[in-house]
Amino acid sequence: MPSWKKCTTTDGAEIQVNMDQVAMIRRHASDRGGTGSEITFASGSPSSITVKEDQEQLVGALEIGREHGVV
Repeated sequence: MPSWKKCTTTDGAEIQVNMDQVAMIRRHASDRGGTGSEITFASGSPSSITVKEDQEQLVGALEIGREHGVV
């Protein structure tokens, strides 16, 4: 069963991300004072998106799912 996470893109659009398809989550341009995260997908289009949620929020959602056997 897919694990969906509600996110907000940098232009303010609300989207649902299937976290089962995520290959990597990293801070977006943190070395230049950027905020949010870049989500890179294992396959498909788009290959990545930038969202306002920070890396800890997104990774925390995955860890909670694993604890309850959802992921």
